[in-house]
Amino acid sequence: MALAFDHLVYFTDKALNNHIDSLKKQGIHAVRGGSHKDWGTYNTLSYFGLTYVEFLAVEKEEIARKATQNPLIGQLMQSFPEKQGPGQFAIRTDRIDHLKILLEQKGLETRLFPGSRKREDGSTLNWKLLFITSNDKGNKLSPPFFIDWLEPDMERDTDLREKGFIGKHPAGDLRMDHLKIIVEDAEKTSLTWQGWLGLSKGRSYIDNDLQAECTVLELDGCRLHFCSPLGEGPAQDLLRERGERPYELVLSNGLNLK
Repeated sequence: MALAFDHLVYFTDKALNNHIDSLKKQGIHAVRGGSHKDWGTYNTLSYFGLTYVEFLAVEKEEIARKATQNPLIGQLMQSFPEKQGPGQFAIRTDRIDHLKILLEQKGLETRLFPGSRKREDGSTLNWKLLFITSNDKGNKLSPPFFIDWLEPDMERDTDLREKGFIGKHPAGDLRMDHLKIIVEDAEKTSLTWQGWLGLSKGRSYIDNDLQAECTVLELDGCRLHFCSPLGEGPAQDLLRERGERPYELVLSNGLNLK
């Protein structure tokens, strides 16, 4: 069963138009997405092919605080407003019901439910979400969630281009290269995720800027780099301040979002 990186969720309480302006200054195309009426949130989107970054913000706090049965909204509200930045990511599948069975066979508890968003043009987009709600591994890093867009990738690509969501980046033909994730134990975490998702392990390396040892898992669309502190330094500071979570998205031209 094919899995691919779908999107990075960037938690923010800033005006979404500010993110669009900031990205444009870096030569990155971004557009307003729309509202999740049942969740009290709204977003701005920046696509790199079918993978994208979602800048997710609270639109109506009273609704968002009642929508925490959606684990993603729960994470957003726990981060709001102090811990802004990359917070979670989604993995794409076209067999989400089968994936639910496979994960539960591995001893994981899951939750599957529908999602929708009203676009700026008034149209409604629908999908299915799958969350791992508990596991016995004692991990502090929230597992990724899974999304099924309920239509073939080629049709979705065409629709997104026609609607202007996927557009030309002035900075060039940009793609996601890798996502750095700060964790206490990179080797242990990567082995756990390998067991869940069947991903191949890539090279390990030392990130001197972070003062961290990083282990790589290969995922179509964006590689995952789990980085744990070697001692005192930036990685250790981030772990203290933000806990285990995504830290930095690196694009194909070296630009980053963090």
